Amino acid sequence: MSKSSPQAATAAERIDVTTQDVLNNQPASGQPIDGLTRVITTVRSGTSAGRLGLIVIGGGLLVIGLGWNGMAGAGGEVNGVPNLNAQLPWLVSGGILGLALVVFGAALLIAHNARADRVQLEEKLTELVDTVARLTALSPAVPAQATRRKAGEFRASANTYHRSDCRLVEGRDDLASVTKKEADSRGLKACRICKPA
Repeated sequence: MSKSSPQAATAAERIDVTTQDVLNNQPASGQPIDGLTRVITTVRSGTSAGRLGLIVIGGGLLVIGLGWNGMAGAGGEVNGVPNLNAQLPWLVSGGILGLALVVFGAALLIAHNARADRVQLEEKLTELVDTVARLTALSPAVPAQATRRKAGEFRASANTYHRSDCRLVEGRDDLASVTKKEADSRGLKACRICKPA
């Protein structure tokens, strides 16, 4: 195994920096953060990737404009006569470099938006999980009234009777318990949802 040099250890320490360290300008090692590490960490954290993407796109459009101007102006002429051989280098260098910068800037914007959307989605999912956990802790799994009913007992509403575990009467304590005979004698109809026998 080869031993790592002190310079490699220093580089590794510089890479191991958090966003909070950059904001405080003081990593855990106590050494100040250099400019390149600050830029890399800031871009990696996503806080300014959108602005950087717009700047790169603007630079790309500027390079395209300069290439076009050089091709159409005096840079594309030889002895005052427009010449394709003199225009082509301007067009290629300005056009391709500018287009590459525009595409790279657009990729930065897309990555920034995807990162922002992911963070927002994660926050919403965390909030949803917390809400579901809170609601699950508050509501009992089986209604207490349903477990205390005897076999053959039903719950009677104004016109129908239900099984005690029917979701239409779940949680209602104002309904009377009746047997099948009592429900028939009162002229109650069987629930179409739970279909009591």
